[in-house]
Amino acid sequence: MRRRLDGKRAFAFAALTASLALAGCGGGDEGGGGGGDATFDAGEAVIAEPGSTRALGERAFVEYEGIGPEFEPDAKTTLAVTVEKVDEGDSSDIDGLGESTVPFYVHLEYENHGEGGIKILGIPSHLTIEGSDGEEYNTEGVIEISGEFEQCPDAESDATLAPEQALNDCVVVTLTEGVSPKQVSFRGNLISQDEPIGWTVG
Repeated sequence: MRRRLDGKRAFAFAALTASLALAGCGGGDEGGGGGGDATFDAGEAVIAEPGSTRALGERAFVEYEGIGPEFEPDAKTTLAVTVEKVDEGDSSDIDGLGESTVPFYVHLEYENHGEGGIKILGIPSHLTIEGSDGEEYNTEGVIEISGEFEQCPDAESDATLAPEQALNDCVVVTLTEGVSPKQVSFRGNLISQDEPIGWTVG
């Protein structure tokens, strides 16, 4: 299984831990989406104001552009994102991670409120964490892992989120030891100059 290892320094660990035995994935869902108990809520989709922030557990809608079901690079839809919680892990959770790096587990729910399907594997690259050091930690690497990893059950990387589907996901973000997450941010369009929307942590 390919699993995302996200974070400012993830590329270094990707090279060192190509056969790391760790994680698991979310349960199956109609359309191969995974997501366990995620529920689609057909309420009105009001796009969030760029730069706005909200508490953990609050849903925000974005005009999303990413990877489509056939790996087309410019698939578009209206995506609801909810950052449910951010759990701090331990460097010992992941073999080879190093004592100076701490994993944080970002638990999310996605709902597709648009008309186009999207691949799940492209969504985490839209997510970043602002640390207490003022730095932004983003997706930079992928590692190969297998087995169970209950701290952060993720959706199947090859899953498609079809219209009117919802699923849960979990992203591993690595921060420097001593740095705490202050805000999880999400940008619907990676090319846009608009400020991302955010969820305040803590």
